[in-house]
Amino acid sequence: MHDTEVVSSIRKVLVFGAHSDVGSCLLPRLADAGWSIYGFTRNQRRTDEDTGVTWVTPADFQETAFANGIEIPIVISLMPIWALPDYQQILDSIQANTLIAFSSSSIINKATSTSKNERRIASLLQRGEAWANDEFARDNRSALIFRPTMIYGGTHNRNVNRLARLIGVFRFFLLAGDGAGRRQPVHAEDLAQLCLRCLQNRQPGARTYLLAGGETLRYREMIERIFSSSGLTPRILTLPTFLMRGIVRILRWLPNQNDVTPEMVERMEQDLCYDDREAINELGWHPRGFQP
Repeated sequence: MHDTEVVSSIRKVLVFGAHSDVGSCLLPRLADAGWSIYGFTRNQRRTDEDTGVTWVTPADFQETAFANGIEIPIVISLMPIWALPDYQQILDSIQANTLIAFSSSSIINKATSTSKNERRIASLLQRGEAWANDEFARDNRSALIFRPTMIYGGTHNRNVNRLARLIGVFRFFLLAGDGAGRRQPVHAEDLAQLCLRCLQNRQPGARTYLLAGGETLRYREMIERIFSSSGLTPRILTLPTFLMRGIVRILRWLPNQNDVTPEMVERMEQDLCYDDREAINELGWHPRGFQP
């Protein structure tokens, strides 16, 4: 990055979505780097002695003794970006002037989806990004908006973990077409490390970066690697896309599979690849290859 200024010595940070996969990787890194960490929660306010995180609730920001006595200039949002406007009062009360917020590359590929729900998600992402840009592009504030591709690593992601569970249960995988659609999965630890690095530098204004993983591979290759990481020999059955769509409609009746959609089947043959050279050149973004 260039024309940077070092962030204030008041090393306090509020983290939304701290229990996410990226959050689980980020919190210990923040603690090791000496940050005073506040994690947003809807449960009881407490301090975790093991991680050094002070968990704060919405009610805490209504308490005069707490709210008037704290300034947290930096906020990292790992929750859906469209939820940020709901917390504007909190951001104002802690005098937040620096934001790192996670959006998603879905803002691009789902904008033209045949699924009404997926188009709604893309619209929500657009609104969230627009709000962050408007709020933090003025008054010497700073915002970094990240659009990662498929996140994996940890226990909460719905992409690679779901695929691994299906492979573990059935010991084979049904593939639509030849599975030639390219992917760039990105590890949660690499995203956490980027957040920490960006905290060391600050530029006024709002900027948005696409963040792809360090390897581009076909959907079929991704599945084969998940098999291998599970200690299994890849067993992949190729079916016509129209037949796979029917199977997915049946899968939706299984527990925890109701968010599997026919559109996911179609994307097995679609490229979901993005140019992240700006992040490489300006943020020093160098993620690992796909290692499930």
